[in-house]
Amino acid sequence: MTLNNESTKKLTGAIELLLESSSRINEAKPRRYWYPLSLATYGVEEIIEALDSLCSFRTTMWEKTLQFERQFAVYQNCSDSVMVNSGSSADLLMCFLLTNPVQPLLNLGDEILVPIVTWPTQIWSAMMAGLKVRFVDVNPTTLNIDIEDLERKITPSTKAIFLVHLMGNPCDMDQVMAIAKKYDLHIIEDCCEALGAEWNGTKVGNFGLAGSYSFFFSHHMTTMEGGMVACANHEITEQLKILRAHGWVRNVDPTLYDLTNYDVDPRYAFVNWGFNVRPTDVQASFGLHQLQKLPGFNKRRIELANKFFDFIDNQPWLSRPKSDPKASPSWFALPLLVATDAPFSRKEITNYLEIKGVETRPLVAGNIAKHPVAKIFSEFNVNTYPGADIIHQQGFYLGLSPFHTDQDIDKLIDCMETFIFKFN
Repeated sequence: MTLNNESTKKLTGAIELLLESSSRINEAKPRRYWYPLSLATYGVEEIIEALDSLCSFRTTMWEKTLQFERQFAVYQNCSDSVMVNSGSSADLLMCFLLTNPVQPLLNLGDEILVPIVTWPTQIWSAMMAGLKVRFVDVNPTTLNIDIEDLERKITPSTKAIFLVHLMGNPCDMDQVMAIAKKYDLHIIEDCCEALGAEWNGTKVGNFGLAGSYSFFFSHHMTTMEGGMVACANHEITEQLKILRAHGWVRNVDPTLYDLTNYDVDPRYAFVNWGFNVRPTDVQASFGLHQLQKLPGFNKRRIELANKFFDFIDNQPWLSRPKSDPKASPSWFALPLLVATDAPFSRKEITNYLEIKGVETRPLVAGNIAKHPVAKIFSEFNVNTYPGADIIHQQGFYLGLSPFHTDQDIDKLIDCMETFIFKFN
């Protein structure tokens, strides 16, 4: 059965009491971090919607997933969108779209340019799809792909660019698009940390064939785990849906495939290879309400980030990413770099903050070429990456949640000022 109005009212009251009780219990417990990297952004509406799916026994990918996909496409102002079980799966499908055996855009072994500072599944996705990854350095001033190194790395084998808009700061899309046009390169975009960010009025994720988004717990909006691909056209949407679910035609336009010469049940026809990276309707239940809250979330993130960055801009030994006048960042976190001539190290300030109850972490994964996995793949050992090395050695970030308060930011600033004052 589905929830009726009376059931919904009763459940709403019960859930509100449970959330209030849970909040009191959590407040009574000693917490390691008073300023964590992330805070829960969901509430009664998301829980009720998820319970409705459970009570109607429609928990797998169903109508709510399709509804969420349509609403996300409207928000993103793209042709269509395809929901998956994670942002990493979104990256995976975009890369397999490029080497899709049914309609390949690239050949196996073609080069794809990827920034060396990124979440590693972006790299693995391209490798698993049969592409040759060629790494590009990152500009520590913006945290994004180094435009000069990008053009320098292009060879006759280069056929695509896999951008990442790190920390919600848009890449310089004027220069990127000019390079892509000059060398006839496909573009796909990782926007997992940049939901809502824009370049010159256009949302990131709309510049190439497709853009990926993550709805992990700590991201701009959450479905717990979950992701989305924004698609440039309907044909890409259909191919991604087939790749999403086993190579199956179940959730695509049946008129695209002539099955008359095949002795198969059309409900169980397979026209390509594929994965099973489908989401659930329970995840989509969260997404329907989180998407409505997203503009408010992002507005609040920007307010808090600007307040903190105003403080950082007046510090001699700390800096934050700079954004182009054409860019409208959608800050994912509060990224910082410690100056190389600072009288303290990154480890010293992060250790201090951790002791004081402020959670810290590296800037994504830093320079991936410095991780143990680099020993496995020769692609990592071709070049040096001075910009990425600075980020790796000097960078860290702090959390940014729409549920952090102005008082939280004030206390965070006071905490950092106390540390910095010791060196003045």
